[in-house]
Formats: sequence, structure tokens, C-alpha cells
Amino acid sequence: MVVSVNISLAEGQLDWLKTKQRADGFASASDVVRDMIRREQEQERRALLEEFCTLETDGNPGVEPVAEINRVVSRVKKERRETARRS
Repeated sequence: MVVSVNISLAEGQLDWLKTKQRADGFASASDVVRDMIRREQEQERRALLEEFCTLETDGNPGVEPVAEINRVVSRVKKERRETARRS
């Protein structure tokens, strides 16, 4: 499901958006914005994966950091719900 959103941009931002659209061959300004959102989401996913890997390989022989794992899992679930709602 696609939802329309109106946003306000400064003149320089609008010029940049139009230039990006033409230079990168996007069909519309909306495509540019969606691409930027997808890239940001992917960057966040990679950061979460790195965070999980750090938790997994931190070298601590003690008890698993349950609170930290739960915090990260909760954040991921929240982000996925928000993404699903917007889709």
C-alpha cells in the first residue's frame, strides 16, 4: 500500500532533489526519497547486525547480556512494525 505524504523543503533541498532525480535516472522525486529511505534502513540493519555480532563475540565468558539482547530485539521489532505500517 502506498501512502502519499506532503513535505516542505527549502529551495536548495528541492533543487538538490531534482538534480539527483535527473542525474541518477529516477522517474520521480518520490523514487529518490524512497531510495534514500531504503538505504538508511539498510544501514540501520547493518548496524544492528554488527551490534549482534559484537554481543555474540565480545569474549565475555560470563552470563549472556540478556537485557542488552532484549533491548536490541525490541528495537528491531518496533522498527519492523513501523516499516510494515508505512508499506
